[in-house]
Amino acid sequence: MGGMHKALLTLILTLAPTVVLAQMPGGPTTPLPISSNSQLIKYLGLEVNQTIDLWAGHLEFQRYLAGKTLRVAQVEAELRVETLKDVIDPLALGMRYAELEAICREARDTQKKTQERARKLLTAAQLAKMQVLDQAYALLPVIAEADTVHLMNAPIAGIAQSAAASQVADTAGLPGCRSFPTLLVFPMPLEPGQGAGGQ
Repeated sequence: MGGMHKALLTLILTLAPTVVLAQMPGGPTTPLPISSNSQLIKYLGLEVNQTIDLWAGHLEFQRYLAGKTLRVAQVEAELRVETLKDVIDPLALGMRYAELEAICREARDTQKKTQERARKLLTAAQLAKMQVLDQAYALLPVIAEADTVHLMNAPIAGIAQSAAASQVADTAGLPGCRSFPTLLVFPMPLEPGQGAGGQ
């Protein structure tokens, strides 16, 4: 990346967030996802226009989430009112829970489309590097389990330990999405005489 391009990128990434974020609901609260000296820029070899387009896509998704999060807060307030009534109206509750699920599904779909649009900005060589990141990410639960049994010293807080938990993690933070406790399966107790080496 040339000196002129780097200077331009630094200027844009320094000044533009204030202007755009000030227009978002609640003001400038979203941190800039990619800085001018980002490891991602270096790893992928991102050009100035790619970096700006990726950042713009991030801001667009954050604006979308802000609107949906506001609606979720309204629906949850309505649910509280309906739940505190002396006589429960199943239809009123059901409609609101259905709306929350619809928002969650739409947010999940929007998140997927946002990622697809972001990846279309990359070259074939950059996409190949992204595959390396995808493979490394898939190993995070294994790394967390290896750390748990002291095979390595790599604590990773909050990494899903099971396939069921990782499905919940996929929607973590999306408006309207609710996490449900995973079913815990306990091993059956051994019959007398059935130790590790018993028959």
